[in-house]
Amino acid sequence: MRRPHNPGSRAVTAALAAAVTIGAALPVSAAAAPAARNAAQVDQLPFTVDSSNQAGWWKPLDVVGGVTYVAYNAPGPTAATHEVHVAARGADGDWTDGCLRFADGSCATFADDNGHNQPSIVVDGAGHVHAFVSMHHEQWNYFRTTTPGDVTSLVDVSAQMPDQDLAITYPVTARGTDGDVYVMARAGADQRQARTGNLYRFDTSAGRWSRVAVVADAPAHSFYPDDLKVGTDGRVHVLWEWGPWPADPSRHLGSYAVYDPADGSFRDVTGSALATPITPSTPGAVIYQPYTAGEEIGSYWPALQTAKLAVHGDTLDGIAYRFRTEGVTAFDGYDVRYARWDGAAWQRETVLDLAGLGPGVETSAAIETTSAGATTRVYAVVETTSCVTGQQSAVVRAERVRGESTWRFGTVGEPRAGAQRLSAVTAPTGTDQLYVTVPSAGQLFHAALPRTGGTPDGTTAAQLVADLRGEATRINVARGADVTVSSTLRADTGGELAVDGSCTDASRWISALDDAQPVLTADWGTPTAVDTVRVRSGYSKATGTADVLRAFSVELHTADGWVPVGQVSGNTQGTVTLTFPAATADQVRLLVTDPSASATDVARVYEVEALAVDG
Repeated sequence: MRRPHNPGSRAVTAALAAAVTIGAALPVSAAAAPAARNAAQVDQLPFTVDSSNQAGWWKPLDVVGGVTYVAYNAPGPTAATHEVHVAARGADGDWTDGCLRFADGSCATFADDNGHNQPSIVVDGAGHVHAFVSMHHEQWNYFRTTTPGDVTSLVDVSAQMPDQDLAITYPVTARGTDGDVYVMARAGADQRQARTGNLYRFDTSAGRWSRVAVVADAPAHSFYPDDLKVGTDGRVHVLWEWGPWPADPSRHLGSYAVYDPADGSFRDVTGSALATPITPSTPGAVIYQPYTAGEEIGSYWPALQTAKLAVHGDTLDGIAYRFRTEGVTAFDGYDVRYARWDGAAWQRETVLDLAGLGPGVETSAAIETTSAGATTRVYAVVETTSCVTGQQSAVVRAERVRGESTWRFGTVGEPRAGAQRLSAVTAPTGTDQLYVTVPSAGQLFHAALPRTGGTPDGTTAAQLVADLRGEATRINVARGADVTVSSTLRADTGGELAVDGSCTDASRWISALDDAQPVLTADWGTPTAVDTVRVRSGYSKATGTADVLRAFSVELHTADGWVPVGQVSGNTQGTVTLTFPAATADQVRLLVTDPSASATDVARVYEVEALAVDG
């Protein structure tokens, strides 16, 4: 694909003198400056989380009476195990932490199961903390405090739950306006080749659990709980998605209903009554994300994964969710969408469009949305891979005034190396409180993002991602250019990978073994003033520098033909920057004379960049 740019105005001399700067080796990671003023107050909690402390569906955060409660997996006593802890921060800012305990007084310990075995909590109207933990298609693991608000008094009361014969997964929680609490979970019905969605209620005054309903059930389908939120009128908003039985990372048919505890009814978004259990073919306005062309229940893609509700007062504001039209693995290619009911139909829009954000950008299975005051917010985790900052992730806030169409973007906290996961709740003041975990680093953060004093500064999604990638304002005209190469090692190491903006090992041009002097040419089509060429090469897993290009020269194609702009020999650096007097060119050519010092003597090139002159 050719990208047009305005041509430069400087003439080209017969020979250009090259000033060569040898850059640092390809970086692993670096912190990028936030794209917008960060109005959030972010604090790291004084606890170490286990590497298993990651999920997209959980409810690990609650805020009641000015006290913040967080649940997390802590490292267990042996490898591949974790304990479950709940911590509370009072008005004085001090944290109290306690592990969940079995009947013998020992800290409850479970086997790691990333993405499944995480805790969801909720505080009832009497101040008791309820914790549902570490269940992946197994019987209840349920703990409750013996003393209200005391996180050191959580004990195992699993036997008090209904449906002791069912296997439970993905519990999500909510507190009713009357102080009762709800939990929704997937329940095994494998003998029927189905897994159902069950809603349970704890009567705080009676101290007893009951099953409210089997919300949804369908043969050959599995129910995936996404979210529960209670409106100011006491109605429970219920969100889920469907997958094929028994389980699948790609899900479909994002669905929404409302449970009214006053009369025990379920209704769709229009208020029409729904018979339970709800199925994928139940009449009514239940499905906010229907099948798209070519999609079915067993499709790898298109697919849905992870969704959250924004309830404003007693009304649904919208649903934030991840959806992909295609992908390579089970977890990539997911845009962030937002669905709203306009009174007649579900309207869907894309908040974060990966195709428009360039290569090396993904969202992870972590999303949240809130609505209060005049603004709606969608929180997501954006992961970037770039030649400047390496691999990192950032919690991104998309915010807009209700009734408007434009989203403004900003980051919450600093970018981090490694994946992040999040959850959020809105306090009565309108301040969003966020739970952010970086499991690979053992870190847990708490953030507060107020809605007072006006909304925070914002930017576009494209600029935010550019900042995260560490991209300068200068344009790389070689990015996305048409490429020809003298050879390739394999079909998946083609020359186009050297101009895609990604510096991962899976995105390199690698020449053939019998090509002693490999050549790459990138043609961007429109003559443009260029004064810098950067060549990035090597192999990130190498312990030395044998895999970088050892010797090469660079030429630009101008109105006078091919003109040399730099020559390098004896190189041991991953990044080489060539600067020279500006030349108006439409192509760049890399001529390698010594591919590497490794036993497999091939050219390994992450990127060839040609930077346009500013202005």
